[in-house]
Amino acid sequence: MKKDKLKSGFMKMLKEIFVDKYNCIACDTELCEPTRYGLCDKCYGKLEFTGDNICKKCGRIQNNEADFCLTCQEHAREFDFSRSCVVYNDIAKDIVRGIKFGHKKYFGKYLAAYITDRYDKDFSSVSIDCIIPVPLTRKRRKERGYNQSEVIAKHLAEERGIPMDASLVVKIKDNKEQAKLTGKEREQNVLGVYEVSRKDDVKGKTFLIIDDVMTTGSTLSEIAGVLKKAKAKEVFGLTFASTRYKLQGENLVLEEEYYEDQMV
Repeated sequence: MKKDKLKSGFMKMLKEIFVDKYNCIACDTELCEPTRYGLCDKCYGKLEFTGDNICKKCGRIQNNEADFCLTCQEHAREFDFSRSCVVYNDIAKDIVRGIKFGHKKYFGKYLAAYITDRYDKDFSSVSIDCIIPVPLTRKRRKERGYNQSEVIAKHLAEERGIPMDASLVVKIKDNKEQAKLTGKEREQNVLGVYEVSRKDDVKGKTFLIIDDVMTTGSTLSEIAGVLKKAKAKEVFGLTFASTRYKLQGENLVLEEEYYEDQMV
């Protein structure tokens, strides 16, 4: 038993020294020194930050001067507004895949660095009572070993001194993988999937939902809806990345290629 503990401690130390602090989390290039965002200069330069030309409701980057994207114009949103840090392009996808499917839990502190910056930009004037990570079912959490949204949310909570509650909203059933569904099917797919575990802890409070990626916004809206039903005062969303619209002919369509591998 003692030998196993020593081995476990040694492996943890090696991971801290040679992976977590000195390699780019996207391309694995060795870094001269640790960075706040975990990326080499080349990979960092490939990120596309959302900036200010965004939908005022969901925070997705806009390709025109409209205040709201087509999805938010045509569908009711339960959250007050949501923001994201970067566009879900290839480099952002690599980072998300690492924490989501690559068992690289330590990526969480780097994603949280981006989220903390965006929080300071858009939520510094909002009095957040509690941070809520998008929950997983017990089955999915066991398969993955952790909830990546909770890992990110925990870092933000510690950085800004805001309480986090990972059990206030629970996912009560497994739904289909969102990646395989259309936008309309995604909305239906999350209905009745989440519930509030302690309604007395919700009434009159303001919440911030944290997730890794926002695609259609259906998940954020559904969770915000159950919180609002439990008498939450306000509910906001904040994600590391979000998909975007692109022009195809005369129509605006969501970039479907950015949907692959999105398991909620």
